[in-house]
Amino acid sequence: MIHDSLLDAIGNTPVVRLTAFSSEHGVHAYAKLESLNPGGSHKVRIALGMILDAERKCILSRGQGQTIIEPSGGNTGIGLAIASNILGYRLVLVIPDNYSIEKQKLLRLYGAKVELSDSRRGNNSHGEKAMELQFQHPTYVMLNQQRNVANPETHRQTTALEIIRDFAGQQVDYFVGGIGTGGHVTGIGETLKAHWPGLRVFGVEPEQCDLLLDRHAPHEIQGLSIGVVPSILNVGVLDGMIKVSREECIDMAYRVIRSDAISMGISSAANFVAISKVARDVPKHSVLLALVYDGAESYLPYFE
Repeated sequence: MIHDSLLDAIGNTPVVRLTAFSSEHGVHAYAKLESLNPGGSHKVRIALGMILDAERKCILSRGQGQTIIEPSGGNTGIGLAIASNILGYRLVLVIPDNYSIEKQKLLRLYGAKVELSDSRRGNNSHGEKAMELQFQHPTYVMLNQQRNVANPETHRQTTALEIIRDFAGQQVDYFVGGIGTGGHVTGIGETLKAHWPGLRVFGVEPEQCDLLLDRHAPHEIQGLSIGVVPSILNVGVLDGMIKVSREECIDMAYRVIRSDAISMGISSAANFVAISKVARDVPKHSVLLALVYDGAESYLPYFE
């Protein structure tokens, strides 16, 4: 298959049954391998979606030398770097100083200017610093994935429809997703529930936090619980929340990569910790689905 650019290779990621995991828990557990997207994560979908939406609204215009600024923990930044390079935008990314050094190096390699925020100021320190920088540079365009309606809409129009197509003739009973910006849980959850009314959606969060009570605390599971309740999150799509610990996620990543050979980062492993807990209380042979957001390669220090 030949594409005109890397952007045309985004999406249509495979769904894989985790055979050993499913056998252990008495369910049919499936992973949609978003780690096989360009840039290695699901975030490239919304990166492109938000830029194209801003172009349709005449906020961005190619060839004008505009600068995009975004607070990002890494994967959205990589997606924005890919899209910006191809579409001709400059990029400034604000990242907490406790995030992966490997991702910081990679973003700089893509040509992004990386600004570090003080993680001691809370899980949204990068968001606060990005707003400060935008105030200093009013021509910068912030896409703001936490508030941008193009985030869940991209998942409604792409990821969710791919899942429905791939499970044609088969019911998906449960969808499990970690909540960072809330975009994929909202977009996928709403669309899958419309197609399969009996489907239930569970959010995943660190054990220190309680999203539904708006309680946030420092934690070490990158990508989850960003310190605010995102405005684009449709809380009504959630049938419940599952809490996970850092240790459980690291152990799950080890187990899945060795039993089913699927590489996954910590937030992806959180989904399968949650599935293992949901599986205790659901009918045998239920079909459960989660995304693998990215691979373990950027999280190797967690496994030392």
